[in-house]
Amino acid sequence: MKGRGDKNWLLIKHRDEWARPGSDVTKEAPDSVATGRSLEQIAAGAPVPPASAASHSSSATRVFRLGEKEVHLTHLDRLYYPQAGITKGQLLDYYLQVSPYLLPHLRGRPLTLERWPEGVKDGSFFQKDASSYFPAWLRTYPVERKDHQKIIHYPLVDDAADLLYLVNQGTLTFHTQMSRIDDPEHPDLMVLDIDPPETPEAARPETGPPEGARPQAAPPQTGAAVPGAPSLTPFQQAAEVAFLLRDHLRAAGYDPVVKTSGKRGVHLAFPLAGDLDYSQARAELAALFAQLAKRHPRLLTTHIRKKRREGRVYLDALRMSPGATIVPPYVARPTPEATVSMPVTWEELATLVDGRAFTILTAPERLETTGDPWATLVERGGELGDSRSSGSFSKRAADRSGSALSRRQTGQAGQVKEEP
Repeated sequence: MKGRGDKNWLLIKHRDEWARPGSDVTKEAPDSVATGRSLEQIAAGAPVPPASAASHSSSATRVFRLGEKEVHLTHLDRLYYPQAGITKGQLLDYYLQVSPYLLPHLRGRPLTLERWPEGVKDGSFFQKDASSYFPAWLRTYPVERKDHQKIIHYPLVDDAADLLYLVNQGTLTFHTQMSRIDDPEHPDLMVLDIDPPETPEAARPETGPPEGARPQAAPPQTGAAVPGAPSLTPFQQAAEVAFLLRDHLRAAGYDPVVKTSGKRGVHLAFPLAGDLDYSQARAELAALFAQLAKRHPRLLTTHIRKKRREGRVYLDALRMSPGATIVPPYVARPTPEATVSMPVTWEELATLVDGRAFTILTAPERLETTGDPWATLVERGGELGDSRSSGSFSKRAADRSGSALSRRQTGQAGQVKEEP
């Protein structure tokens, strides 16, 4: 639905062939949007055909078609990542290649767009409200602001055409909400955002990390620190906290997955069955963080003011709020190296020294081998929802019977309001 200004209209559309379950856009539209090469030609390092090279000028466009949708891709040679030498055309190629893995994490979730129209060195802005010039086939989701002064029409992404259109508009990073449009008041995903401390060295926990928690030095080719180095990198300090959270969650009956943020931090996630509204989920998260900060006061803090953190890792429960967003897996980040947010195994996390190890140039090949480790989060609740129906993630497994997670909470019907 779209409706801005005085003209309001509703587009009702049948499911088209590109919406078929199990469809593979890499087979339906296999050619590069930047050079016209096939995926096999790109993998083999085939040169760019002369005709494609000619159309690579800033004034030329290429056209991507998917069903009835048509996207004109422009300025393909614009340098988006100067340090890495990566162009807008390469960024579009990346998003097309990873779309089978990324789209399930975007569908049905209101999006905030982080747009860098001229590349990562030329300024950016965040956009929640869809522009009036967006095509009619790009769906939006209306949300009334809490002050009742405006209705925000969040963009939605259903397929690769939607994805590429928004990337062509300069969207570098997509930010999703933790609830879906079919049940906006109840988050179906819990994401714990672990930011490293502001100072390069944080105090170590008094009793040390749990067994297996301390990250080890990675092989030299990954940019690792020298084995035996006296201090941990900021990313490793965040990883230590990730292991603490993992062990605490596992003791309560959960099995979280983990990914790099694409910058300095680490994200943990596990699905929710929709039993909690945002305020209840935030309360549970705050209780978990308070317990951890009490156990490890020299390593962790819940103080919102930076001057009170004193080099400790900040645990932020306020992110679990209506309208707040997270970075989904596989999206590009505005870093000099053209990094992406990448799911990793816990074993891999123990060897990483820097979370910026994965880029738009290396991620597609990795995904061909690993698939999507976060695929279990796509279905609401999943198997985890059944296994934890009587538990609270903020308590130990032996003390879970009274948790709000064991009760279905019925919220008052009505238009979702966005918190400021």
